[in-house]
Amino acid sequence: MIPSILAAATVGLLTGCETTGLSSREHSGVSYPSYVLSLQPDPTNAPVSKLATPIRLAVVQIGESAPPSALLDKLAGQKALLVSAVGLPLPGEEDNSSYQRRAYVSTEDYANRTKKICSLARMAGADYVLLFGGNIDSWVSNNAFCALDITIIGGVILPGSEINLEGKGAGVVIEAATGNPVCFVNADTKDSGFSPDFLVDGKTADLRAQVRDALVGKLGDELLKTLAAAGTFSNTTLH
Repeated sequence: MIPSILAAATVGLLTGCETTGLSSREHSGVSYPSYVLSLQPDPTNAPVSKLATPIRLAVVQIGESAPPSALLDKLAGQKALLVSAVGLPLPGEEDNSSYQRRAYVSTEDYANRTKKICSLARMAGADYVLLFGGNIDSWVSNNAFCALDITIIGGVILPGSEINLEGKGAGVVIEAATGNPVCFVNADTKDSGFSPDFLVDGKTADLRAQVRDALVGKLGDELLKTLAAAGTFSNTTLH
């Protein structure tokens, strides 16, 4: 009996798949691609400036009233690359349940929002804006042990559900004065864990939070690498 269960346990059954934004308030109608594809650079065709460190940076996360403080602290700690890093708001729609409301957010609406962010960044003394977002895919695979989830002890000892998550984050650095995109950064990460079927929702939420934190941290690291490379290039050019 037990050997047959163990053999069957290797066969997984996909039971669900879900996609959420990097922020829980970032969704299909308020997303990073929508903002990036709506960028409308300075109509005077002003040339895109090259990053020259140290810079003054405003940071906005799509769907949030403020970016994570851990990201701001990481960036602000690199004084050779950034003079300052200030967080600005870019909240999502108030009514996340209304598909009709999300479907009619126009490209012009996104462009106007980005212009307002750039204007607010200038008021805050920033020369550039880092706008970032992303998405997290999650799915659950059940094995033969899920039959034991009918008891609490059985589910804890031999959890029958494997939770898998894949996250992708992306950001664009925008020149606050012109609205021109200057550079892009990207990051991705994966995580997984086992859970009894009756605890899957809570375990998935915990893993999703970990993936979000990891993605934000990696985006910060990628930005710092980009700024360091820009500073090295500038110094080499000067010499």
